[in-house]
Amino acid sequence: MVCFILKRKKKLRVVFDCAARFKGTSLNEQLLEGHNMTNTLVGTLPRFREEEIAFMGDFDRMFYKERVRQEDTRFLRFLWWNDGNPFSNVVEFQMMVHLFGTTSSPSCVNFCLRKSAQDWTGHYSDETIKNVLKNFYVDDCLKSVKYVKPAIFLAKDLQRLLGNGGFHLAKWTSNRRQDVNSIPVSERARG
Repeated sequence: MVCFILKRKKKLRVVFDCAARFKGTSLNEQLLEGHNMTNTLVGTLPRFREEEIAFMGDFDRMFYKERVRQEDTRFLRFLWWNDGNPFSNVVEFQMMVHLFGTTSSPSCVNFCLRKSAQDWTGHYSDETIKNVLKNFYVDDCLKSVKYVKPAIFLAKDLQRLLGNGGFHLAKWTSNRRQDVNSIPVSERARG
């Protein structure tokens, strides 16, 4: 596994290249992909365009929210400098969460997303549960509704339900200012 540091909008991000080869193989070649539970873009986008008011939310660090089983973390070891100082000794670490870029992460995270919806069925509206199952494409919620009030309710209900599963749905945006204004500034998309 090779690590890169990307500087993006004044923020450093560590990126692991799980397809990097060492001694003829890569981490991704050693992992099972799992069942593809990601909604298709062809299915998600038409539903997103059905109604007049469109809104989107995005998970904050989706892949880092789901932990890897303790006995599997040894396969996610990597070397890093002590305290991030490249002039210090190299130390061995291991990831405790799923990595963005591993072949297994989408299946694992989508399973957890769907499990959250199933676990909270009966505590949230059928519409909210249906949205978790049908209107997400990878880490983006894509939904359209006829009226502003249901959009506001649904966005808040989705945040509460998915918060129970350890997910943080934020970076909200909409084609209607009234919808966006109901969301706290810290939860809105920037720009």
